[in-house]
Amino acid sequence: MVFLYDKNAGDELLKINDFKHLKARRVQTSQRIDIRNLRDNYNYIYEITEISKKEISLELVFKHSLPKDELFLNIAWAVVDPIVIEKTLPTLNEIGVKKIFFVYTEFSQKNFKLDLERFERILINSSQQCGRNSIIEFEIYSSFDEFLTKFDNIALVDFGGEKIQNLNKNKIYFIGPEGGFSENERLKVKDRVGLNSPFILKSNSAVVGIASKILL
Repeated sequence: MVFLYDKNAGDELLKINDFKHLKARRVQTSQRIDIRNLRDNYNYIYEITEISKKEISLELVFKHSLPKDELFLNIAWAVVDPIVIEKTLPTLNEIGVKKIFFVYTEFSQKNFKLDLERFERILINSSQQCGRNSIIEFEIYSSFDEFLTKFDNIALVDFGGEKIQNLNKNKIYFIGPEGGFSENERLKVKDRVGLNSPFILKSNSAVVGIASKILL
């Protein structure tokens, strides 16, 4: 763990109730810990002043600024099973995806509900582990058409799309659900790209493949 997250990091005094990560590290009084709030570009150094069964008390020693995350990649992802999304989010967070637009497409199952608070907890844990000083941002769109009214720089990642070596980081690459996009949806977007793979990829595999191709 690179740092510990606490929304109140920056306060002179902190009390932490959920400290299983610190227990695993067998921390002791007078030990110093890096804590961040993931809202500003600071790392706060706290010293443990007291450890009880229910909480750990800490006092701020100093802070130092961090380089700003230079993130730029926004991707669109048709809503799929939230369990699949949850398993994929840490990888996308570590790679450096800035924002995900979740879109309910014609082949998305409308009964899938996205728990953004749960997603946020998963991402906070990911950032603590990888050192990212932010988490992925989210926007949700109830339909394909609603999403198209806001953006015009979209490229569908689809079967039969043009296979190109260099993807444009200024485009929003839109990964469809497991069944792909409907014919009606394909007709509404001119740009279509395909991944250079001889196999049919699952939705989450395609998301990671696109992000990796642009960022790594």
